[in-house]
Amino acid sequence: MRGRRLCLQVIFPALAVCLAVTAAPVTAAASLPAGFFGVAPQQPLGAGDLARMQGVVGTVRIPVYWWQCEPAPGEYDFGALDAEIAAAAERGIRVQPVVYGTPAWLSAQAARPPLGRQAMSAWTGFLHELVRRYGSGGELWRGRLRRLPVRLWQVWNEPNFVVFWKPSPNPAAYARLLRASARAIRSADRRAKIVLAGVAPVGAGLKTWVFLRRLFRVPGIRHDFDFVALHPYSATLAELDYQVRRVRRAMTQAGLGRLPLLVTELGVASWGSYPSAFVEGPAGQADFLAAAYRRLLGMRRRWHIAGVDWYTWRDQAQADHTCSFCQGAGLLGLNGEPKPAWRAYRRAVKEAGVR
Repeated sequence: MRGRRLCLQVIFPALAVCLAVTAAPVTAAASLPAGFFGVAPQQPLGAGDLARMQGVVGTVRIPVYWWQCEPAPGEYDFGALDAEIAAAAERGIRVQPVVYGTPAWLSAQAARPPLGRQAMSAWTGFLHELVRRYGSGGELWRGRLRRLPVRLWQVWNEPNFVVFWKPSPNPAAYARLLRASARAIRSADRRAKIVLAGVAPVGAGLKTWVFLRRLFRVPGIRHDFDFVALHPYSATLAELDYQVRRVRRAMTQAGLGRLPLLVTELGVASWGSYPSAFVEGPAGQADFLAAAYRRLLGMRRRWHIAGVDWYTWRDQAQADHTCSFCQGAGLLGLNGEPKPAWRAYRRAVKEAGVR
């Protein structure tokens, strides 16, 4: 997500390196969920981006910023979002929105969730408008030959991280937001599915599995979502394994072991302005991408993985002081030229038999 995170915390014990990382054979494409191979862009996508993605990228996970779409109460500006979603559909690419950010007319901090009565009413009203516009039978699709209604709606971003949830992460408070959101979305589209906010291994917040364990203890919470989401940022496959296993264990202990898991962000960088274990050079970025997709595909059935989104599509020129590696995590460079990671991504899709 644009405007990312503080340096990721290294939380993996030395024992994690002993985890097996040999992947099982890649699953046949016929059994892969539609749109399994995704990308999480950090900048708006242009026609050239979507043309390059066509036939390779199945899903784009795009941020929908509440403050941009409703700059004043009841005044909606969906022009840019309409264009991006419609253009993706024309290319056969599914859109999975992550809805986030409280507008200034409700809070001085976008990361402060809308939990008060007035703010919550405004939030659920905004969600209702979004689903009526982009969901099943949505206004955007009327008269269009190519329709790909939004089915998956992700509620907020990384609420286990203080950068995205002010004043501090609170699983019970997120549960309140999720419950109201699920009711609003489902009331507007019975075919809609609710995706938990992705949680990431950050230093300034709660560990992913700690946050989820506490969230899963909230009475009735399991009826408020259809997918769990994870951002298992890792520099090695052993670290990736460790994170997914801990989250799957938390899900199993809560009786949610068969629920699907979406990896809505995963990535390392080819370069960056800050020293980081997640900056691995062009060849290292490509090697990690290939190995990570091979591993996640090989373990897809055991871990119930429904999709994996690479973060991100294109490098950004400006360094991000809240993220040590996001600047160079793209599949394309600053000039828009493909990096070795894009070629590795294409190979992963081809080896899986998707195209």
